[in-house]
Amino acid sequence: MRILFLALFLCLILPVYSDSRLGADLAEPMAAKLLDTFSIPEGSMHTFSAEETREMINLAADIHINVFELIDCIFRYIKPKNIRVSMSGDYIRNLQTDFDLGGDRVIAILCLDKLRYLETGARLSPGQTDLDIFLDSPAEKYIEIGTAFYETRFGFEKMAPNLFDNAYGITVKKLFITTPLTKLDLWAPGKGAIYTKAISRPKKWNLDVVTKKKNNG
Repeated sequence: MRILFLALFLCLILPVYSDSRLGADLAEPMAAKLLDTFSIPEGSMHTFSAEETREMINLAADIHINVFELIDCIFRYIKPKNIRVSMSGDYIRNLQTDFDLGGDRVIAILCLDKLRYLETGARLSPGQTDLDIFLDSPAEKYIEIGTAFYETRFGFEKMAPNLFDNAYGITVKKLFITTPLTKLDLWAPGKGAIYTKAISRPKKWNLDVVTKKKNNG
């Protein structure tokens, strides 16, 4: 009987630990524990320091989640506390010395080379959305589903667990079709699906997790 119980237990936990990609659902408690240490007052706007940004990215690397899953975890923690946070593009770019943030695909979707800052969390001022991303200038990126055109402000009006919904400020051109991007669905750990208005089938991708570069442990 004990052997049967052990076998059933291993069947339950092995799928979780055999995949190096944890996913936002399992990562959220660990992200919340780290965010607790920042002591952000409820109802406030908080800008992550360079060190806090590093700690968040380091956590993502340690627990094997990607940048979008990390944003998802942050949002889940701060939204009920009526907190909004901002992350500097300069601070994130500087971390590329020590971390691979997910490869060309993730960097292209975030327009990291032109990123000024991103904000997520509670809506503390008129016009804010669940995720607002600000660029130095408009951007054009190839993201495999087509060529994406980004306005200087883009993002997602609504977020829910594993879902970035009601996108704005992003259009995708594929052949003769130009259509708004509508949502990003984190449909499995380390995976995402991009939806557009006019293209019926989403583009499903691996969205690689954050990793530490070998020369930095």
